[in-house]
Amino acid sequence: MNSEYKKDFSISYTDSDRKIQLSLVNAISLVQNMVTEYFEMIGSDNIVLKRENNALWVLAKTKVHFNRHPEWKEKIKGSTFTSKISPIRVETETEFTDEYNNILFYAKQETCAIDIDTRKIRKINTVNYPLDIETKSISDDLTYSKLNDEFTEKDKTYEQIVYSTDIDYSGHTNNVIYVRHILNSLSCEFLDNCEITDFEIHYINETREGQNIKIYRKIKENEVLFLIKEGERDIIKAKLNYIKLDKKQEK
Repeated sequence: MNSEYKKDFSISYTDSDRKIQLSLVNAISLVQNMVTEYFEMIGSDNIVLKRENNALWVLAKTKVHFNRHPEWKEKIKGSTFTSKISPIRVETETEFTDEYNNILFYAKQETCAIDIDTRKIRKINTVNYPLDIETKSISDDLTYSKLNDEFTEKDKTYEQIVYSTDIDYSGHTNNVIYVRHILNSLSCEFLDNCEITDFEIHYINETREGQNIKIYRKIKENEVLFLIKEGERDIIKAKLNYIKLDKKQEK
């Protein structure tokens, strides 16, 4: 089965950050929407899995690399496809190009199916996913990190309650909400003077309405490490790579 989902976009003002470029939060949202619509196209979205398999798709990992951040009003093209199927996970890749077919940014994701009742991982062959789908890959350099750094209470930046509007169809905090919490631990000065080149996030445990989460951060040379905890549970681990902007190039 040969299947690839394509869609055109125009970067809106609300998609943009303080530099009038596509923000990291909305870049991750674009990737997530593309994958969701791709799953819908092949008959494997969460509505289908919930109705027919008593299961749901959940993200395990996402990694994105930016060659260039698209700007407000820029027209871009997206493409999503399956890159690998293993017994308990599906890997997808998504790329976005400009009008000249230059790759702006691309992402890889690992997605697992979980049972609605037990919340345990299901094998892919027990849910609606076309195992005969053609796979391909556009990049060999999006390898996942181990993200094993230790954090202390000195690294905690703030705490956050999980609100009702954070909860999605899967009954837990939406993946993109965590990206927003992560960025909120960084200052405007940092975001203005640095450009994100890579971002990686691992989803370890779920959170739900009313729970209190803690956001931890370590800023290092050219990278920032993050941890989100709920009580003693690790919820999210993430890493952001950046370069410092040349003041002469700033707009």
